[in-house]
Amino acid sequence: MHAASSSGQTLFVEPMESVPLNNDLVRLEEEEAAERLRILRGWADRLRSRLPEVRAAVETLARADSLQARALFGRAIDGVGPALVGEDRLSLREVRHPLLDRRLREAGGRCVPITVALDPSDRVLVISGPNTGGKTVALKSIGLASVMAQCGLPVAAEQVVLPVYRRIRADIGDHQSIEADLSTFSAHVRAVARFVGEADPPALFLLDEIGTGTEPGEGAALAQAILERFLRHRVTVVATTHLGALKTWAFGDPRVESAAMEFDAATLRPSFRVLQGAAGASAGIDVASRLGLDLALVARARELVGPDASRAEASMARLRELTVELAGRAEAAARAEDDLRTRAEALEREAREEAAHREQHAARHLGDALREFREHSRREIAAIEDARERARAERRAVAAESRLATTARRAAARTASKPPAAAVAPFAPAPGLRVRILSLDREGEILSIRGDRVEVRMGRATFTVARGDLGPPDAPVPASPGTPRFAGARPGPAARDRADDLPGPAPELHLIGRTVDEALPELERFLDAAARDERSEVRVVHGHGTGRLRAAVRRHLAKHPLVAAVRAGGASEGGDGATVVTMR
Repeated sequence: MHAASSSGQTLFVEPMESVPLNNDLVRLEEEEAAERLRILRGWADRLRSRLPEVRAAVETLARADSLQARALFGRAIDGVGPALVGEDRLSLREVRHPLLDRRLREAGGRCVPITVALDPSDRVLVISGPNTGGKTVALKSIGLASVMAQCGLPVAAEQVVLPVYRRIRADIGDHQSIEADLSTFSAHVRAVARFVGEADPPALFLLDEIGTGTEPGEGAALAQAILERFLRHRVTVVATTHLGALKTWAFGDPRVESAAMEFDAATLRPSFRVLQGAAGASAGIDVASRLGLDLALVARARELVGPDASRAEASMARLRELTVELAGRAEAAARAEDDLRTRAEALEREAREEAAHREQHAARHLGDALREFREHSRREIAAIEDARERARAERRAVAAESRLATTARRAAARTASKPPAAAVAPFAPAPGLRVRILSLDREGEILSIRGDRVEVRMGRATFTVARGDLGPPDAPVPASPGTPRFAGARPGPAARDRADDLPGPAPELHLIGRTVDEALPELERFLDAAARDERSEVRVVHGHGTGRLRAAVRRHLAKHPLVAAVRAGGASEGGDGATVVTMR
């Protein structure tokens, strides 16, 4: 027996057989607890040894979780990724407040998006308009979009372009406090005083009902002074107001952008759209009438306001109407311009395709004509018995075939697909730059520049050319008839060995950069080909250089049996750097 109750009526007993069993149970529980502690301590020690890896894994998971949450949030609000730019430019197109948007969607409605744009020349935006017109919501939407963009969150908008603000400050709502001895006016002034001390751009300040809480004339003057200070500090500010003097200043100052909340005078209801470039009327009496105020009180208020105020409100309403009309026309003009641009691009594309088709067709027919001409000329020449007449016919056929082949090659080259030409910067020659001499179709290196004359080295030869005759190494060579053109490419060994097989000799021979021993054999082949093709005049380009190559070429030409006369090139023929040869 272990114990008894206080009344003695109940006894607590334990059979002797259960005592060792209970002792074993207690002992096993203690051993289990010790084993659990040993296992946990071992796992903790092993985990502690891998602590950097665990921390990295946790940080990676947190980052992935954050990115996934942002992506899901962006999908839920139908948001876009913001573009953060270095310049102080704010552009929000069709931006929505996500909380208001969600609430209205749940209620089956639709949030009216706003569009606001500020560039560095207009850093201050003053929004005016009626009560319940959406000024404060617009202010909050701008601020929230800016904060979300800098937190890496998608923004509920069609397009967001923002700078990276160092500070974003907002004074929205009524912060009066009896305990802190703050009136509405003093709360606003203290907040603005803090903002003035923190006006370090780039920064965004949002001020709701600036200058309110005191006499309207003094409040407007104080608000204007504050906004002018922010302008000097180059801080971006969006402020709302009902003060007429402040609206007039904002509408007339070129440094300030004015905007109005659209208001339908017929239904006395706001549309919640922001109209930049306009000033909004407060329409307090109209709004009070819509909200159920006694009509007699409304009529008396209109009498007290007087005709001048009514005319001012009417003028502002007319200005808003004109602004809306102008915005509509600008939007229609932009759409028409886009349509015209699309149609022009389509027509240009069709014209290019048609031209390419016609050129391909012409190139194909030219190729067929060239093959037919070769076949026909071979048959006709083979039928001529007189050897001399057959030789003359062969030369005429070769010349005609050469012209036809050249035309076919040009047509084929035009049909080759080329990327559209891009606008390039004007070519500026400089010493040491690789250039192409357009009249010679050869590359060289600029040695010096003296006004419009440029000294260029090509191989071992150095000569002077006009600045306008130079272009970048990949510049296309002009093909105008008045421009002297030279055979710029050197023939390879196989071509030189088969000079007699060429379809027709070139009217010029290019020898710049060649030695005398290299140039004279090539000159012989060139003169033979010119004589075979019955050329009356050809040109040999040897450059200025040291004058040794020029002298050797002219000596060789002077005693050549196929040459009737030799003269230096004219001003349009390469000057003394070329020799014009009259054939016998």
